[in-house]
Amino acid sequence: MELSRYRKERLLPILTHRTAIFFFLMCILIILLYAAGTVQGFIDSTQLGLLRLYILLAVFLSASSLFGFFLELSRVINLKKVRYLFRSLGYLLLTIYGISTVLGVLFIIALSEGN
Repeated sequence: MELSRYRKERLLPILTHRTAIFFFLMCILIILLYAAGTVQGFIDSTQLGLLRLYILLAVFLSASSLFGFFLELSRVINLKKVRYLFRSLGYLLLTIYGISTVLGVLFIIALSEGN
């Protein structure tokens, strides 16, 4: 099997892709911990700490996926490949998810603190 026929992927898109996946999975994990804490009766300060950690992770998710969106968009323009367009749309969906959940979590924190 000849390895030279496969196109080598650049390091920056690989790191961006894996970073976005890592932050997305961490956000899911924090939401599951928050849900388990609600059922188990965690202390309010622990729940608020989980929500604040979620905000931090979701902001990093939004930043990395926004960077990935522009990176893939530049690859669409330069290489004119449709698959990069689908990847950029995936990054755009992750950016929208991150921003919208940050706003939702901020609303939950404001409600729980009574502001």
